[in-house]
Amino acid sequence: MTDKIFKFLGTALICMVAVSCQDKAWDDHISDNGISDKTLMQVLEEHPELSTFAAIVRENGIDELLSSSQTFTIFAPSDNAMENFTLASDTLTQFLNNHICRYTYTLGDVLDADEQMLRIKMLNEKYQYLENAGGQLKFGGLGSVLSTQGVSNGVLNIIDNIIPFYRNIYEEINSNQATDSIGKYLRSMDQYTFDAAASTVIGVNDKGETIYGDSVMIYANPYMRTFGDIYKEDSLYTMLVPTNTAWDKQYEKLKKYFRAFGNGSTSTSGIKVNGSFETEGRFADSLTDAHTRQALVQDLVFRKNIDVNNPEGDSIISTSGHVFHAPQYLFAGAEKREVSNGQMYVTDELLFPATESWHNEIIVEAENSANYTSQYCSSTSSRSVEDFPQFAGKVSKDHFLYVRPSSLSFQKNTVRFTLPNTLAGMYDIYIVTLPASAVDTSLVSDPEQMKSTRLNFYLTYVHEDGTLKEESAITTPSDFKGGQTATAIDEAQPAFITDAQNINKMLIAKNFRFPYANYTASPFRSSTEEQINTSYLRVECTVTSSADLKIYEKNMRIDCIILEPVNE
Repeated sequence: MTDKIFKFLGTALICMVAVSCQDKAWDDHISDNGISDKTLMQVLEEHPELSTFAAIVRENGIDELLSSSQTFTIFAPSDNAMENFTLASDTLTQFLNNHICRYTYTLGDVLDADEQMLRIKMLNEKYQYLENAGGQLKFGGLGSVLSTQGVSNGVLNIIDNIIPFYRNIYEEINSNQATDSIGKYLRSMDQYTFDAAASTVIGVNDKGETIYGDSVMIYANPYMRTFGDIYKEDSLYTMLVPTNTAWDKQYEKLKKYFRAFGNGSTSTSGIKVNGSFETEGRFADSLTDAHTRQALVQDLVFRKNIDVNNPEGDSIISTSGHVFHAPQYLFAGAEKREVSNGQMYVTDELLFPATESWHNEIIVEAENSANYTSQYCSSTSSRSVEDFPQFAGKVSKDHFLYVRPSSLSFQKNTVRFTLPNTLAGMYDIYIVTLPASAVDTSLVSDPEQMKSTRLNFYLTYVHEDGTLKEESAITTPSDFKGGQTATAIDEAQPAFITDAQNINKMLIAKNFRFPYANYTASPFRSSTEEQINTSYLRVECTVTSSADLKIYEKNMRIDCIILEPVNE
């Protein structure tokens, strides 16, 4: 969604549209003396205890508006409340229009509202709460209504406190140099598009070009469209905002995960993918920078006002969809800033755990034909376990890939899976396989038909020198310990052998680190951009001899590939 922002060129034309969705009955909460036939401005000037407020109204030129037939509710601070008042840089917006709203609101309306509280829109587009406090109206959380009077064009309330003006979250971020790093990043995505159809045409110049008396600009911001409209007054958010110190520290922490390669090309030969990429340069640096900053800001916004010390359900969900359990630690030491559209917490350190935020689990559904390529297979098909109750809730998406070999027994039937959005971080890599009974339940009673199979695995990725190539076969579960040289975890199991009877989550590699990020999941990436994948896992059946076939089968039943992120 976008919002229209009107910029007037020349004389501003103010259209006052007296349209109200309210049909309010004047009730006995309005005044003991009935409704006056005077205007709000007249009554203001008759109240000696409102002399300061009335003078500021006249000085700012809205006395005519309050004398018109339009309807308003005023919450006017008494002279006692105004004793220490200091004129703001924009008194009209930050003070007067912060105490005046359109239409009429009374205690009766509040008593009829849910939880006896209304959120009303003021003339400056900000929202204030009007609530019942023991039978007395309270405005903006601070101002107790001392008296109320109904007049011909609205309601005048006298209150005992000035209600502070608060910026919205976006305005507050950009008003402080301490949060300028995130402010610059968000402002860089501000977009304004001229809307000719909604703009007013006043003529044509001597070149035949249309001249507009006012220009309507459509505002949009991809970050806010994706993660939350923190500039809107009618929305409520809780946002964790990093200071420049926190921004710089988190940037350095995340940058290594999004280390990108530059320009290059790929080619496919049979089942293998090869290529070469630049390992440094402007393109690689810009990709690293863009993805790092996106990851840094993706979990800062939460919907509604959240009790950060006692959240409902003891967890909170960011607008990116990530869940943070017992999240009090995220806000530890943060400074709460008052804002008009929710809550803002400014922090010198972002404490998101990598594996709950940017370093996510990757699950590749094997049965999805877009995820794999096969070789030496007579058929590959997606199979369902919905009619097999013994597998209920145990198979991802209730489907798996069924791979049948070619008729030539010496050929190693193989499937290459795409591994999307891998980061330059550590993963434990698993494959989940199913027994033959997932295809035919009757096989459970025939052990001769319930055989294991034997597998090898090959990882393809962009290596440190920029070469895209397939690594040597992983023939036993291996611990890479941050390097790229496999060492056996368990010498007693020198091969990958599937479980003949059960679903089996088999460890392929532990602590495997990709040198470069293969990241294409940017929320701001154009859908028309080409997305080159550079990470693959090839699964190869190594059953080839007649002796092997007496012990093993060549069919493969693969549920999914799982890359579990490792916290470092």
